[in-house]
Amino acid sequence: MTDKRNYYDILGVKRDADADEIRKAFRKLAVKYHPDAGGDAQKFKEISEAYTTLSDPQKRKEYDQLLMFGGIPGADFGGSGGRNRTYTYTTGANGADWSEIFDNIRNGDGAFGGFDFSSIFGGAGGPGAARSNRPVKGGDLTMSIDISAEEAFSGAQRKVSYTIPSTGERQSLTVKVPAGAVDGGKLRYRGRGEYGMNGGARGDLVVTTNVAEHPLFKRDGADVRMEVPISVFEAALGAQVDVPTPDGHEVRLKVPAGTQDGKTFRFRDLGAPDVKHKGSRGAMYVTVKVVVPTHLTPKERESLQVMRDNDRRDYRKDVERYGA
Repeated sequence: MTDKRNYYDILGVKRDADADEIRKAFRKLAVKYHPDAGGDAQKFKEISEAYTTLSDPQKRKEYDQLLMFGGIPGADFGGSGGRNRTYTYTTGANGADWSEIFDNIRNGDGAFGGFDFSSIFGGAGGPGAARSNRPVKGGDLTMSIDISAEEAFSGAQRKVSYTIPSTGERQSLTVKVPAGAVDGGKLRYRGRGEYGMNGGARGDLVVTTNVAEHPLFKRDGADVRMEVPISVFEAALGAQVDVPTPDGHEVRLKVPAGTQDGKTFRFRDLGAPDVKHKGSRGAMYVTVKVVVPTHLTPKERESLQVMRDNDRRDYRKDVERYGA
């Protein structure tokens, strides 16, 4: 039974879908069917072929024209590309052979590359004919890698492999993650993407870094934030507390007497390396969290009661003035 689906059907989008909708549909299907994830290699090749055409404005325009003239019932839109299989194509106005046209779009020559438009429109070839053989740069390929928070601070290397959709070949390279890498950061490797057409340059490979969260340090670009618990006694009387830094060292935090819960202290140049400004680092922000004991010994309770009874400070004066 012949497959009469078109490229829009394969990606599951409407004919008027915009570029962003097409891209999202492709990414969703690519994740599901990618061979590296145990997916269907033939299905992955099929959706890659559909995306290659619909993501290129000129190719999509030519493809839409092809569909407008009656489409290609019985054509195989799958990854086989029609090789070693026979299909029945309809013939368009004035005997235009749609099989020849569709072969052109697969070969990167444009839907009507080399075809005489005058046989349809009764005039000279359209302006697209002159552009059909020009070099076309290959599309960018994307992938992501997972790194730990510690690797993001200090930098890391990963050897990765990926598949070129148009050929199915596997390629490898070493990804160098810079010190200070951020979650969602992108590394671009030029000339490592999809192959171009008609002598066009290859596209790029864009690698996105997924950085795991650290149990203590929270990233804010190159700045690092953390919380340090202190007791009510340390907050009231003052203290010196040793706190760790992202590079594995310690720094001494001087907590002044009377420090309030939520007070933040800043340490310059103790954050993460700044990938946007080579040689510089962000700051480390330490916020103190005053911890109130939940269990008191009889002696502690007695001492605190004496302190409470002798305390004459009005802590709620700014609240009470709004009362009756």
